[in-house]
Amino acid sequence: MFGYILTDTPELKVREQEYYRAVYCGLCRAQGKCTGQCSRMTLNYDIAFLALVRMAVTGVNPEFAKGRCVAHPFRKRHYIKRNEQLDFCARSAAILAYGKCRDDIEDERGIKKAKARLALPFLSHMRKKAIKTDHRDGKAAENVGDGFEKLDIAVREKLKELSELEKEKLRSVDVYAEIFGEIMASLASFGLNDGDARIMYNIGKHLGRWVYITDAADDAEEDMKKGRFNPFLLLYDNELMNERQREQISDALRLELDGAVPAFDLIEYNGRPDMEGIINNILYLGMPNSADRVLKISQINESESDKNAKRKRHAKKQSRQS
Repeated sequence: MFGYILTDTPELKVREQEYYRAVYCGLCRAQGKCTGQCSRMTLNYDIAFLALVRMAVTGVNPEFAKGRCVAHPFRKRHYIKRNEQLDFCARSAAILAYGKCRDDIEDERGIKKAKARLALPFLSHMRKKAIKTDHRDGKAAENVGDGFEKLDIAVREKLKELSELEKEKLRSVDVYAEIFGEIMASLASFGLNDGDARIMYNIGKHLGRWVYITDAADDAEEDMKKGRFNPFLLLYDNELMNERQREQISDALRLELDGAVPAFDLIEYNGRPDMEGIINNILYLGMPNSADRVLKISQINESESDKNAKRKRHAKKQSRQS
């Protein structure tokens, strides 16, 4: 949906890279089964990360298989077989995509609004399949059951609340990020038991806030040209962020990720080192790198201590795996 939650691929071990690609391919296949083949076009790494973390928190030890697909017809690739968490994330992706499309139709104009109108029938079909529980399908999300309708309503209500708040044009990024954080927290923790739900709620809340702030910063220049709403343009009197402001936003994003660390530390991997390595890579290296790219913070100008800080934190996590 946004595409900022990425790995730092050069720092991944080869087997970790293959593992994460298998998660991505498994989610793609789950989307095709749960919400229709067209929904596979909405696949993104943000939802793949959510699937990986939910599998980690709930103790899933994925089963792997190898096969071809339409996107890769000539070479078999590893993928994770369907499981409850992959199915949940496949359905959640459709619900989020539909809600975002409806929001764009209401709030955007011009080409972006026209594109949203064209996409709505397809996304509406995906959403209907997502909230419908097929009791004949043994791979359906058993613990969630018919609750996808409740999740759909909750997401749409929160997106509407966010849209209404944006119309008030408050000079604050935090108030908007908080609502999106609540959306992701509710989605991330949905259908889990008390302990797992608390961990995922905290993770979803901070990652949702981080994604909203990063996306708003990334869109600021285009939004200014097209006269669209952007919280940073309101905050900085319709001017683009200067270097000092970009550094302040970067610090705020690091603090947001730091806020999620205690919840990540509660995950018990129990002999799943590849899963742990990928999650730590994304949290400590990939996401900070994505924020730096969006904010145009040059790695060359970054101090040596700051450049090494990410790797030290990641190395500390890696050493605990050994």
